[in-house]
Amino acid sequence: MNNRLVILSDNRTNDARLETEHGLSIYMEGPSGKFLLDTGASDLFVRNAALLDIDLSDIDYCLISHGHSDHIGGLNAFLSFNSKAKVILSAQIPGAEYVSVRRYPHSITSHVDFDRYHDRFVFVDNNTMVGPVQVYAHIMQHHALPLGDKNLLIRTSDDSLTADAFHHELVFLVDGVLFTGCAHNGLLNILETVKQPFDVAIGGFHLLDSHLDQHYETDMQLQAISASLRETYSNVTFYTGHCTGDHCFDMLSDQNDRLHQFHGGDTITW
Repeated sequence: MNNRLVILSDNRTNDARLETEHGLSIYMEGPSGKFLLDTGASDLFVRNAALLDIDLSDIDYCLISHGHSDHIGGLNAFLSFNSKAKVILSAQIPGAEYVSVRRYPHSITSHVDFDRYHDRFVFVDNNTMVGPVQVYAHIMQHHALPLGDKNLLIRTSDDSLTADAFHHELVFLVDGVLFTGCAHNGLLNILETVKQPFDVAIGGFHLLDSHLDQHYETDMQLQAISASLRETYSNVTFYTGHCTGDHCFDMLSDQNDRLHQFHGGDTITW
């Protein structure tokens, strides 16, 4: 065993000891060190990590995929007890305000204390290496974006709201693992952007189940995505959860045995 992934925070769990939330946080250890992939929406990941015997104070790098509160909301909690990890995140996050209008308008901004912990952050604007981590800040746009993106807005300098273009989203590759965060830029776009080989891709795909009058990808569109994964990335094992709906997962995985759904508390090793 060279790699281990443990889901610390997710919408779902099969472990009655653990709490759930609309958030994502994953612990990873591999040949290059110990990593925290996002921090969920709160300090819930800390409590779950303790129950799973994971020492978060020993994390070497914290990788923040984007600025939404369900991925960065626990960052203050993490920084309060981990004194060594560098936090890699987009330079566009500080000062930005994000809003979701899915079902009802609400803020999805998390207020991180960037001043207090200024020496801990590595702000990224371009594709780069940070230690053992390959960071992608510019994602190709050759394929359709997730339809759920239409619900997500960002406040502009004149205090109006406009569609979020997700320039604050980063994708990370380390020790053969590709972390997609929420894949707001589209999973197929992300996969096409990454040139280095990888064995595992993990994260949300931002493919939402339709609800009442809010309609997202059709079954045909989901099956087309699945076919692309099966045909073009046949050597990659995919794990998804959080912002990938149950029906969407069923459609994606129907003819793809390399696609798996994760839950809070799951451990993945290889």
